[in-house]
Amino acid sequence: MNIKNKKLSDAVARNLNVAPMVNTSPSYVGAAATHYPTTSQYITVTLDKLRPYEHNPRKTRNPNFEMIKESIRRRGLDHKPNITQRPGEPFYIIADGGNTRIQALKELFSETQDQRFWAIECLYKPWKGETADSVEAELDLLIGHLIENDTRADLTFIEKALGIQQAKEYYEKKLGKQLSSRELSDVLENDGYIISHVLVTKMERCINYLYPFIPDVLFNGLGHSPIDKLLAIRNNALEVWQQYQFDTEITFEAIWKNSLSRCNDDHPFNVKTFQDALINEMTDALEGKVSYEMLYVEVDLDERKFQKLAKKQQEIDAQIQHSEEDVARFQQQQLEKSLSEPVQDVEMTESESASAITSIFDERAENAEKNDRTFVEDASHDSLDTEAVNDIVNTETVYEVSRSEPTQDLAQQFVQNYGITPGMSIQAQREQQAIANGLEFACVGRQPVADIWQVYPSRQHKAEAYSLALDIAEQFELDELVEHVVNEPVDYSFQMKAVEDSLKDDTQRTIYELLSMLQTQNLAYSEACFLDTALLLGSADREPKIDDVTLVKLFRLIRLVRYLRASA
Repeated sequence: MNIKNKKLSDAVARNLNVAPMVNTSPSYVGAAATHYPTTSQYITVTLDKLRPYEHNPRKTRNPNFEMIKESIRRRGLDHKPNITQRPGEPFYIIADGGNTRIQALKELFSETQDQRFWAIECLYKPWKGETADSVEAELDLLIGHLIENDTRADLTFIEKALGIQQAKEYYEKKLGKQLSSRELSDVLENDGYIISHVLVTKMERCINYLYPFIPDVLFNGLGHSPIDKLLAIRNNALEVWQQYQFDTEITFEAIWKNSLSRCNDDHPFNVKTFQDALINEMTDALEGKVSYEMLYVEVDLDERKFQKLAKKQQEIDAQIQHSEEDVARFQQQQLEKSLSEPVQDVEMTESESASAITSIFDERAENAEKNDRTFVEDASHDSLDTEAVNDIVNTETVYEVSRSEPTQDLAQQFVQNYGITPGMSIQAQREQQAIANGLEFACVGRQPVADIWQVYPSRQHKAEAYSLALDIAEQFELDELVEHVVNEPVDYSFQMKAVEDSLKDDTQRTIYELLSMLQTQNLAYSEACFLDTALLLGSADREPKIDDVTLVKLFRLIRLVRYLRASA
């Protein structure tokens, strides 16, 4: 056994608390194994001759341990563990499940010194290989443990993933080549362990992108849904980073590592809290050239899902319009034809017309439903935690839609709620809006301002207010006093820190009081702030102390705080 495997074996033994133990009973005489059985048979083994399997997928204590232990105390060992023995080793190892029972037996013997817990009957299975490092034998043991744990469904996702990764290493050593996810799925199935290649791929991504940074969170039982969300957030954030990164030596991998590692001690782990930390670090790395709000819309899973639905609604609306045009054209043709034919033929024409119209609608409806199914499958493949698409997009037949109220236009709804048109970059839309409002000069900084007054109900208003406060404070060297207050859930409220030293002049004092009045952590804050003429208006002799960009951002901040207070 190499050093790596020995260390792992020792660690597992410590974790499972099944290290070799000594029987101090005066009547006990130890005996070493003198031969290795060649067939399966029941043998009596003492605890000092048993070891856990060092590659057992379970790395954490069984949550049902106390119940299992108490059952063994009262009834004895109902289910005899299977064991095997590597050639040349004096001890036995658990073959395919039973480490928890061995741990319980050790504790019971330590507590009671009862000999019935010391010597147990086990089913011995011959080692499947001629040498102790036989890959075939190791695979047989590992797959046996995976199947046994799957039967009880008590492995965490990461434990199962690490077990599959170990199996992959064995298979690649055995076959002499690297295996794709699909190939690994196939060879595992051939050996009796069924797992989809899609799940194998997710496990590999979890081990590569999550496990190095939040191992404790994963071992605490983080499940499929939050893991799916984290991997999807990574995809979105990486795509945005590649789109917006400027001249910076900071890599996305470094940002991902820093943001995720800080969450390793979080219990419970909150995906939204991590996402907030990630976006904030990306914003800082891009030195304010892209706002928090803009990154949020492009990274957040719900926002991206809604954009997909809005885009899908546009396609459905286009199909409905196309169908209506086809029907109108067909009816016009039938009308012209009926005017030139005898009356007795008109009734037949009307029947044919109805049939043809229904046929057109059915064909359009079939296409719409087909596209909807494709969209839903794509959303499922992306592993997003979506709600039923039919609750948001009307997928009835076109004929039924034409007789009912018009379907809700999701694209228009997205514009009304977020001020963003699907299919067009957020940066370009912001610039267009700023030009239309004469504010292109203020479309700079952490929080560019493209519109002073318009407030979209679904936007992150406190995040925008916090970024504006930072931009304003920075102009007067007060940005260190703007404090992000960490709430649960994270909403990016801010407040002004207490001033330890006196501010250098009246202008700084006024801006500090103004930002204190506009804080979003306590929307009921009511301390007065006095503004002088020189600050806002200036005179014929000198410029105002607040420049035009800062003034626009101040107006926008006031508007947001008014809205937040009214909403509260």
